[in-house]
Amino acid sequence: MFGTTEIFLSDKAFMSIILSSVEVYKNECHGALLGFQTQGRIIVEYAIPFQSAKRKFAEVTPNWRRELKVIEVLPKLIHLQKLGYFHSHPQFGEKRGFAQLSETDKKYMQEGEIEMIVAINDAKKTAPWTETKNKLSGTLGKYHLTVAGFYKKKKDSKITQYRILCPYATGFDYAFEQ
Repeated sequence: MFGTTEIFLSDKAFMSIILSSVEVYKNECHGALLGFQTQGRIIVEYAIPFQSAKRKFAEVTPNWRRELKVIEVLPKLIHLQKLGYFHSHPQFGEKRGFAQLSETDKKYMQEGEIEMIVAINDAKKTAPWTETKNKLSGTLGKYHLTVAGFYKKKKDSKITQYRILCPYATGFDYAFEQ
């Protein structure tokens, strides 16, 4: 697809994002995305959850001082760049989580970075992992998860949703069938 950019999630990044969302379900999770960019593709190799973030149902407040420590150490540990962040939007009562940026999310997004949102809800039925409408969704256990990725352009601050590719996730159901 010429002219479009995609976000490619490695198996390690996918697992970290999903497990972080499940771990604190009913509260939001927050973490950094590490990887690199090529022409037309943003490769997310790792997702690092931040443990010191203050979590609530509808917000997560990072501990920026502690997060900065991690960001400063990264280049000495691994040769990848910080691509942006991820966080979850969990279901609360009957109010379902959605894989969309809130106005607050848009405000705090940095230019030239991606933001991945994970909507996590109680699963009403089992659904295989699929790519649909620039999103990745499926069920794991009693949770239905939808992952969406957004990019904020440097030149005009416009936010665009990108397609997410994750062969591990879409092959997940077939690899573990009994």
